[in-house]
Amino acid sequence: MADIARETGLERPTAHRILQGLIAEGMASQNEATRRYHLGSFIYELGLLAEPRFHLREMARPAIDLLADQTGDTVFAAVRGGNDALCVERKAGNFPIKAFTVEVGSRLPLGIGCGGVAMLAALPKEEAESILAYNAPRLSAYGDITASELAELVAAARTRGYAVNPRRAPGIAAIGMAVRRADGGLAGSISIAAIESRLPPDRIEKIARLLRTEIRKVEKMLCSS
Repeated sequence: MADIARETGLERPTAHRILQGLIAEGMASQNEATRRYHLGSFIYELGLLAEPRFHLREMARPAIDLLADQTGDTVFAAVRGGNDALCVERKAGNFPIKAFTVEVGSRLPLGIGCGGVAMLAALPKEEAESILAYNAPRLSAYGDITASELAELVAAARTRGYAVNPRRAPGIAAIGMAVRRADGGLAGSISIAAIESRLPPDRIEKIARLLRTEIRKVEKMLCSS
């Protein structure tokens, strides 16, 4: 309770009343032994209700498995959440050195991470510019990339048809491509990350072709769902 009151800025009696209400609705629970609070079972039920929005994860899973197996590297699926990218799936290949740059459930400003760059490039230009402007003050928490550099990455991805972003983490490179819905709107992205030495230009082109083939399969499934 002390932690919750401190983090929320609420008085302890107020925080306690709110928590009791959440417990009554099944959205929170308390461990009687430790007195610590946890998410309740109803949160899981809400997650199941939200699943249709994130059905890209299910539709893309065969493609993600194949890409991880064929490349040996780490594959990510992400969807847009406002001005952020939400990682909804991750699959590691068999190469011994893993590029675990993002955890499933993590939210990052759109543009941080290759999948986010690919999604920005797939959006209408004015909308992408608006998101870039909003996220500009947030970039300093994710390395030394600037808003202008990020805008250049997005422009290059729009021209190329896929994003290449070697600056997500030191020694890590990635390639990402947007996934579109039947109406042409953005469904999300699939990206592949590896240690930088594993993604020279010739291999990037090879992976881009493989990624495009698998994404087309996912888009066909999205069209028929």
